[in-house]
Amino acid sequence: MSKNNIVEKSLLTKLGAGAAAFALALTLAACGSAPATTSDASNGSDAAQEQQATLAVTVEIDATAADGEKTTTDVELPEGATAYDALVATDADVNAQDSDYGMYVQGINGVAAGDHGDMSGWMYSVNGETAEVGCSEYKLSSGDVVTWTYVTEFVSE
Repeated sequence: MSKNNIVEKSLLTKLGAGAAAFALALTLAACGSAPATTSDASNGSDAAQEQQATLAVTVEIDATAADGEKTTTDVELPEGATAYDALVATDADVNAQDSDYGMYVQGINGVAAGDHGDMSGWMYSVNGETAEVGCSEYKLSSGDVVTWTYVTEFVSE
C-alpha cells in the first residue's frame, strides 16, 4: 500500500467514525430531548397543579378576654399549610418563636402571653377541638376553622 492510500484510508476511517459519532450524538440528543420535554411539560403541569391546589380556611382571632377584638378572616393557603401558616396569612401582627414543639405564638396584634397574668396566653383550636400538636405541625384541610383564643388562665380539659 502506498503512503497516500494509507493516509486516505485513515482519513476515511476517521471521517466515518466522526460521522458515526455525530449521528449517534444526534440520535441521543433527540431521544434525550423528547423525554426531557415531556418531563418538563409534566413537571410544569405538576407545578401548576400544586400552585392551584389551595385550601380555603377561616381564621378567628379572639382577644376579648384581654378587652381586645374578635375578628374572622377567610384565607386561601397552599395544600399542606399549617394552623400557623393560616394565622400569618391573616396579616395579623404575629410575634412567634421557634420552640421544641414548633412555633410558639407569643403575641397577636399586640396582645401577648403574660400580659394578663402568669397563665395568660394564646391557644388555638381547629373546628372546635383543642389541638394536641404545635400550630406549625397541625396540617389543615379545606373548610377548617382555626380559632386563636387569648386566655387569662389555663384550664385543661
